[in-house]
Amino acid sequence: MSRQTRANITERKTRLDGSVVDFTCEPLVVEPGRRALLRYVTDREWRIGDVDLRVPVGAVTIGHFWVDRSYNVYHWLVNGRTLAYYCSIATDTAIAPDLVSYLDLTVDVLIRPTGETTVLDEEELPPDLAPPHRILIARAREALLVNPKALIREIEASSASVSRL
Repeated sequence: MSRQTRANITERKTRLDGSVVDFTCEPLVVEPGRRALLRYVTDREWRIGDVDLRVPVGAVTIGHFWVDRSYNVYHWLVNGRTLAYYCSIATDTAIAPDLVSYLDLTVDVLIRPTGETTVLDEEELPPDLAPPHRILIARAREALLVNPKALIREIEASSASVSRL
């Protein structure tokens, strides 16, 4: 079984330091200028910070992207079951037929299937981060923490609508 399927779209993450990371994904839903759902199968194990979470090789990620939200959500699934939701605070998300790009603002929020949340990587923010980015991060963080179970329901329904995990 191949890790990725034949159709491709690039997910491009630009970090605050200007470095760029590209991921080759399968497009599931692409509505240019609005939203996208992308599928990616992990090719290596990912360990998540100090929260004792391991995303194994072969886990399926359904990435949820919106141009009008200040975060992206990665729905991690192992054998069809939710492992976690990894919310990456971001800005400048752009969605085109062949590319989803965004500026990663470093801070992430991990949401467990129970609704338990953990804020990650705040200590990595540069001290000279522009005030508008700090405000955006604070607002996105609050949006993610205020009602994680509602976000879980939305992501589960959206992922299920494209399910062939």
